[in-house]
Amino acid sequence: MDAQQQINLLEMGDLPLEVEESSGLAVAGEQSLWTHNDHGNKNEIYEISLRGELIRTVKLTNILTEDMEDMAQDDEGIIYIGDTGNNKMERFKLQILKIDPRMIHDNKVRPEVIEFLLPDNALQSDCHYDIEAITWDNGNIVMFTKDRCGKLDNHMVIYSVPDQPGHYTAVKLGEFYWEDHERSIVITAADISPDGKKLVLLSNDALHFFFAYKKQEYFNGSYRYIPLENSKKEALVHMDDCDIYITEESREYKKAKLWKLNLCSIGFD
Repeated sequence: MDAQQQINLLEMGDLPLEVEESSGLAVAGEQSLWTHNDHGNKNEIYEISLRGELIRTVKLTNILTEDMEDMAQDDEGIIYIGDTGNNKMERFKLQILKIDPRMIHDNKVRPEVIEFLLPDNALQSDCHYDIEAITWDNGNIVMFTKDRCGKLDNHMVIYSVPDQPGHYTAVKLGEFYWEDHERSIVITAADISPDGKKLVLLSNDALHFFFAYKKQEYFNGSYRYIPLENSKKEALVHMDDCDIYITEESREYKKAKLWKLNLCSIGFD
């Protein structure tokens, strides 16, 4: 397949009104997903079917959130929600909510909290203080900054914190510079494939794949991107090593959507 060829996603269905601003995805079961809204919405997560229908609403108790931006999931099915949005650079303490779905009772659950600061140099940056993409990898939550300077800067910074509750200063893992200086590439979600071989990052108009890397040196292997129609895509998750699900926020006169891409069907390698 030509790497520049735009791929059309398979439309699975409209998202319910409760999650018009879906910003994170995780696997809930063989036929369902977890999702949540971003800034300015309720402290809730939602289980939806693979067609986008609402199955249940779960309230997050004893917690205050500011801007939940992405979901991650470990090998045991534990969910991590990155309450890491920092649109106006007004937050110094960020947090990740840790949720064991087995602890949900009466559609309520109390998250554990991983609280952290970014290193001092990050707080002084005009471009890399906001995080919308997280994933889990071998006991750590890995985070990718949302580039607030666009083509003038055109790179991202990668941080990590342990996946255990506590108070931390995030560790900087590295940086990645995009080669295409004509586009503003802004990352909104991240996920690692179940087999651990591919990191995928989502932007509004593409999927960015990194593979053939060793451990957490994600950008020292191969890179490939798949162009998509430009829209407000905010979340993605692997259901398995072939199927990726993506959500798109609602826009004026357009409902929020759930999409699917089967990598195996397009000959991705």
